[in-house]
Amino acid sequence: MSRVQFYKNLGPFSLNKITQIVGASLSEEQNEVLIHNIKSLKEAEFGDLTFLNNKKYTEDFATCKASACLVPLDFTSFTNTKTILLKVANPYYAYALLVDLFYAPMRSIKPQISPSAYIAKSAKIGKNCYIGHNVVIEEEVEIGDACVIESGSFIDYGVKIGNRARIDSNVSISCSIIGDDVVILPGGRIGQDGFGFATHQGVHKKIYHTGRVIIGNNVEIGANSTIDRGSMNDTIIEDLCRIDNLVQIGHNVHIKKGAIIVAQVGVAGSSTIGSYCALGGQVGVAGHVTIADNVQIAGQGGVIQDIKEAGIMGGTPAVPIRDWHKQTIMLKKLINEKKK
Repeated sequence: MSRVQFYKNLGPFSLNKITQIVGASLSEEQNEVLIHNIKSLKEAEFGDLTFLNNKKYTEDFATCKASACLVPLDFTSFTNTKTILLKVANPYYAYALLVDLFYAPMRSIKPQISPSAYIAKSAKIGKNCYIGHNVVIEEEVEIGDACVIESGSFIDYGVKIGNRARIDSNVSISCSIIGDDVVILPGGRIGQDGFGFATHQGVHKKIYHTGRVIIGNNVEIGANSTIDRGSMNDTIIEDLCRIDNLVQIGHNVHIKKGAIIVAQVGVAGSSTIGSYCALGGQVGVAGHVTIADNVQIAGQGGVIQDIKEAGIMGGTPAVPIRDWHKQTIMLKKLINEKKK
């Protein structure tokens, strides 16, 4: 946390306060230690807290100067006796909780409607909302309480948005029903027509879309990502999903609860992604494919057929990750033999 012009530090906090939040336990003497900042293992100094979530960085811990460090429950180290260990089940999650404790945006957003915003007469705006410069809100729109809609965003006819939504700048939303606590980062495009054409005698006839986009509660959609409305059925993003930047979700896609979609993923129309799946960067999913719950797909994997069981997949076409590694090794051997 070295760039202070964009956030404010709410600390310091005692380790006693910190352990109450993350669920660690310390001696009475250690509880009184004050923590002023959260920093990385290499940057942390006396008075700072850091975290170790990956064994790859264990060597950095040996020279760490932090007053305290969040570590896994099974972590043992005799190389650094100056840093207090806060043993927790998930150090990275504990770190995320403490960032909320220590830091807040420098800019505070107060409820107001900018004079340059256009709000149609039939639109309904909830209590304590912030509507930024040059926002356009069309007829029959409904927006819940405590929402933030940043400058330049466009909310099309009939869209419904729940409470506490954060719609960042230059977002467009059409033909959508959106739940509570949804975040859409700058440039998101939600509810436009999908890529649907019927070709006859060299003519590509556009198919009029009648479906919607349905987004559940507590969903985040990254910058410049697109979610097409359904052509006939709805496109559905269930609760707790996390969609990264530059993701394309085609029409009629159904992404189930808690799925994570990383940057540059493309999901073709009418496919289903199971609950708590994780698709790595640049994964491609063909149309009309169903992926079971709890499937992980390594980056640049290509899914061209149904995946019926939980597991880790990789390669194109995607296969169980061990099989993909075997294929890679065998291919390398064949290439080397050919060279000889």
